[in-house]
Amino acid sequence: MVVLRESGGCQPIYKDADEVVTFKFFHGGKLVKNRKDSQWSYLGGEVSWFDYCEVDYMSMLELFGMAKDLGYGDGYDVSFYGEEFGTSRLIQIISDSTLLASMSMVPKSNSRVVVLYLKVVSLTSSQVGNDSSDKEYSCSENDDSSDPDFEDSDYAQSDEEIELLKNDDKWFEGYVDHSIFDNDPNAEQNDESDNGEESPTLTCPNSSQSEDDAVGEVRRKKNRMPKGEDFRPEIDMGSPSFKIGLRFATAELFRKAVRIYSINCGRELIFMHNDRNKIRAVCEEGCPFVIYASSVSSSTYLQVKTFNPTYVCSKGTKNIHATAGWLAERYSGQLRLNPNWTAASFVEQVHQDYGYRPSRATVYRARAMAVDIVEGSYSKQYEVLWEYCHELRTRNVGSTVIIKSEMEGDRPRFQRIYICLAACKKGFLDGCRPVVCLDGCHVKGPHPGQVLSAMGVDANNGMFPLAYAYVEIESNSTWLWFLELLSGDLNITNSHGYVFMTDKQKGLIDAAEHRHCLKHLYGNFYLEHRGLALKHQMEAIARATTVPWFHAEMTKMLQLSKPAHDWLMEKDPRHWSRAYFKTDSKCDMLMNNLCEAFNRSILDARDKPILTMLERIRLYIMLLMAGRRVLCEKWHGQVGPRIRKILEKNKAKAQWCIPKAAGQNQFEVMHHSGRTFAVDLNGHSCSCHAWDLNGIPCLHACAAISWFHGNPEDFCDAVYKKEAYLRAYQPMIMPMTSQDQWMKVNLPPLLPPKYHKQPGRPKKTRKQAVEEPKLPSNPYKLPRYGLPLKCANCGGEGHNRSGCKEPRNPNIKPTRKRNIAKDKLAVRRRDGGDQSGGQQSMQLRQRKQSSTSQGPSQSQASQVAAASLSQPFEAADAFQSQPSQTPEPAKLSRVQQRRKRMKDQQRSHFVKDPFFHP
Repeated sequence: MVVLRESGGCQPIYKDADEVVTFKFFHGGKLVKNRKDSQWSYLGGEVSWFDYCEVDYMSMLELFGMAKDLGYGDGYDVSFYGEEFGTSRLIQIISDSTLLASMSMVPKSNSRVVVLYLKVVSLTSSQVGNDSSDKEYSCSENDDSSDPDFEDSDYAQSDEEIELLKNDDKWFEGYVDHSIFDNDPNAEQNDESDNGEESPTLTCPNSSQSEDDAVGEVRRKKNRMPKGEDFRPEIDMGSPSFKIGLRFATAELFRKAVRIYSINCGRELIFMHNDRNKIRAVCEEGCPFVIYASSVSSSTYLQVKTFNPTYVCSKGTKNIHATAGWLAERYSGQLRLNPNWTAASFVEQVHQDYGYRPSRATVYRARAMAVDIVEGSYSKQYEVLWEYCHELRTRNVGSTVIIKSEMEGDRPRFQRIYICLAACKKGFLDGCRPVVCLDGCHVKGPHPGQVLSAMGVDANNGMFPLAYAYVEIESNSTWLWFLELLSGDLNITNSHGYVFMTDKQKGLIDAAEHRHCLKHLYGNFYLEHRGLALKHQMEAIARATTVPWFHAEMTKMLQLSKPAHDWLMEKDPRHWSRAYFKTDSKCDMLMNNLCEAFNRSILDARDKPILTMLERIRLYIMLLMAGRRVLCEKWHGQVGPRIRKILEKNKAKAQWCIPKAAGQNQFEVMHHSGRTFAVDLNGHSCSCHAWDLNGIPCLHACAAISWFHGNPEDFCDAVYKKEAYLRAYQPMIMPMTSQDQWMKVNLPPLLPPKYHKQPGRPKKTRKQAVEEPKLPSNPYKLPRYGLPLKCANCGGEGHNRSGCKEPRNPNIKPTRKRNIAKDKLAVRRRDGGDQSGGQQSMQLRQRKQSSTSQGPSQSQASQVAAASLSQPFEAADAFQSQPSQTPEPAKLSRVQQRRKRMKDQQRSHFVKDPFFHP
């Protein structure tokens, strides 16, 4: 903060830690050189002082600004001279490095003064006019190009380059004629100044002014506000600090900084004056803290003119400025890392950081706002959906992105979107089998819907994402729309070569081979026919690979349950049994696990806004394909790890087979069960039909291959080889840019779909299947599955004793817990309820023991000792009333003895603690 010292002012005293200096300017005179000692001196002119000049911010621009404050404006050519570092020789200061060298020689004392000499040449009117009239090369004072904030950092020149350019100008001036000569004070001895002639006179603008004008100029300099530092919100807003002269771009920026400052310091500041040009904030009554900022010369920015940071009040526990909006902005980054942040933890974090405890309503509002900041608003993301689709098509050329909407007024309303990336489309056609798995999953949030997905099968029996769509509801119309677009992308003209796997909930193309997921089929079977034996038998029927084996397993089901057999006979076996599957697809899959795996992978994205959800799905597929492309290089062999695992199982089972060669790679393999199979290695076929279905050598084929020490991987189908896997994952999904770089599309923004709020609390967990076991409450105890609820009062089923309205059944024996409760109730009624529960139970035990034995036993003595702590006189009377003789105690069973020992241990513990009442 540079301050021009007033006339007659004193030199300020700086602290050792202050990096500030004072500039002493000699101006309005002339430089002369003494012949005797060759020393330069300054004759005539004036001396001005600039205090509080920060060393880190000093530059040539600041020097020219000081010269302008002294009155040397556009009509003067100003040069600066100072003493060279280490010598008394004067040098011209033309760069920031030279200026820093001059300041470095100033000692670190209480008064740090840098002496500079101004050489001023008054320009002619013609020169000034020419410079001002040249609009092409002239720059005005308010031009943006002269502001360092508008400087292009990529093309900014260093100090060495600037000095080199200035030297070029000097060299140019040495070879041209000039009307005005400029004498260098550091010239050689034969210069004109050595002969005693003085250098050109340095003019002073104030010399021609009258005394009144000089007084007015001094007053204007006295009232001039010193230059201040600019507030940078991207750096200073986190922990704002104020000082006099600090400038703010807008009034709203200053208000925000004051609010954050109020929260950080723990005081509740109040805005006394709050308008566009004047803002004053104070603390509570009696506290001297005040900060005041106002506009300067009717400009748009505000400058701090009064600031007293002194407090006499204490910190408070509440602050009106700690609103939900501020909490959302402050903790949005932590919420991004921890989406499941609870409200209680949120409150504790705010209290730990700032000492405030916001209300739960404020915390919930802040969390909702923070979610909008992190993930974007649900409704606003529909407005930029056109731009997202255009960017997706531009980055991934050949992709299919289709939005279906309906017009509502003058704006379209979103209905559904379909996305099939070009890399997925090409990879499926080049390296995957013609098998398509279809499924849908729920989308949660303000605009619920369904995500329909189509998955392929890669060479390692893994999931290959093909296409996905977001629709408003899962119905026949939405599935028909999805499959029509999918068939167009896959160029399906004849669907006989394709296999579609579903969960038996969609109506698909009749001409294609349609398989039902065995898991969902058993879910329907379980509703009517339950039992572990029926489940295992149904799986055996589905896994049968030949038609005779299928009928044999169906006969076993008939023996177990005729209704279950009849239920399965109604189902077409071509949809769920391997015995009737076609062999063209080389896939014997029975369950739709691939789509279930995809639905589980995008679980975190299904409750997000639509744009966030679609982008997370795309990012997941991109990373999946890139990761598998790298892992394929680590394969050991020709097939993938899953295929090799299947081969290892078949080779282990092949040791129970005896192959017999018939010639030309034909074998007869006898199993240890007595069955015989025919294996054709040339045709990759076996009579068990398993090799024909999946293309992987079965156990009989592995036994035949081991006869001549062959490698079973060589006999796997080409769809399982490494080359097919690489062809599937070779296409790459191109990366996307952020939203601020998307191209604008001249289309009306989309409206979100119509939202119908469902009754009740929104559900976060999925509905479990009928046969799916529930999680036990006690992980160390096996729960009782399938047992009916039985009432202990009436003996009926379906309810318990607490909700029973029937009369008590006398044939049901009451539980021990009920007997104890009845005994306690009887004791309370008999004693009148004036004794504590511990005393009543103690007397009850004494009465029982006195009725069974004649003398005091060891347990009775302990009872008396325990009772003596609470009622010493009654206990002494009870002890004296006992007979002196001790008869033989009654014989007890082992169970009774164990209970007696446990009671004695408990009583001994009670005696040690006199304040304990059981």
